[in-house]
Amino acid sequence: MCDLFALSAAMNYSVPKSLPIFAIRAARNMDGWGIGFFKKNKAYVEKSADRAYHEGRFHDSFQRLARVISSRFIIAHVRLRSSGPIDQCHAHPFILQLKGQEWIFAHNGKAPAIESYRSEKVRLDDAVSDSARAFEYLLDGIAARGEKSRGLPGLFTAVADTSRQMIEQYPGNYNYLLTNGWVLFAFSNHRQFLLYKGSRTLEGGLLLTTVEAGLSEENWTRFTRKKGSAGFLMAIVGSDILMQEDV
Repeated sequence: MCDLFALSAAMNYSVPKSLPIFAIRAARNMDGWGIGFFKKNKAYVEKSADRAYHEGRFHDSFQRLARVISSRFIIAHVRLRSSGPIDQCHAHPFILQLKGQEWIFAHNGKAPAIESYRSEKVRLDDAVSDSARAFEYLLDGIAARGEKSRGLPGLFTAVADTSRQMIEQYPGNYNYLLTNGWVLFAFSNHRQFLLYKGSRTLEGGLLLTTVEAGLSEENWTRFTRKKGSAGFLMAIVGSDILMQEDV
């Protein structure tokens, strides 16, 4: 199963400590990696179909990015292929634009039903996978809610309602990170997120990962969906969870 990592902070950070640990602890995922971040409000993603960590060595570009990226939001993904070919196009994260705003998305899980979805507004033409279609679906849902999705409460409701609707229409396992550069959404209906704020051994800010037991020996907080709910959603701004809900 793919693994996810995110940093969210009120100031720009690099991740030379936590990202290499993430790569080591998620090393069973061998089908590519990617790192997404923002620079001057523009989204960037660098990714590869190679392994992030293999036989005691980090991928050169992965190690370099961990040192040099400086951003308030950083998302990383290591891939274990469940659909689509093993190539750079299918490595996560992905970038799409909605109404002039760029979004970064990374996903793990398996939802083959949504591969039939076709968006009329936003397209990831190079990626043929459930993850690409889920990203398109989410942005279509936010766009369809229009004025109601302005401001954090409205946007949170739009993402929550769209996620619930997506699961109803296209059942599957969804675990995703979604950010527009000022808020980070984390959703899961089948795995956990481990969260730690203010680490003494890693970077500052808030760290989030799907890797079991977290990325340090500190006491990471586990978030999972409650029984009977479609999943849970949290909205993170800076190093704080501002909203969370079982959807």
